[in-house]
Amino acid sequence: VSAFLNNTPVVAIMIPILQKWSKKCGISPSQLFIPLSFASILGGTCTLIGTSTNLVVEGMMRERYPDAEPIGMFDLSMYGVPVALSGFAYILIFSP
Repeated sequence: VSAFLNNTPVVAIMIPILQKWSKKCGISPSQLFIPLSFASILGGTCTLIGTSTNLVVEGMMRERYPDAEPIGMFDLSMYGVPVALSGFAYILIFSP
């Protein structure tokens, strides 16, 4: 979801869901908030509109190199998806 939406609203929407889920599982909700934030950031690396940083860099590239081909919506996916999958695996393995 965070590949296509801004990270902040994604996290804001997921917080109440994680709070209810943590009560059902009997764990502290604070243990889930940082992994949620990291997962949102990692998902945002998969597309051009996933994070505002990607858009800023793309705009700066267009200004500095006007003849260069612009970055497409999914051009970052070839780098972002493997990084996101590795990050998700790390979160799942090493989160308390």
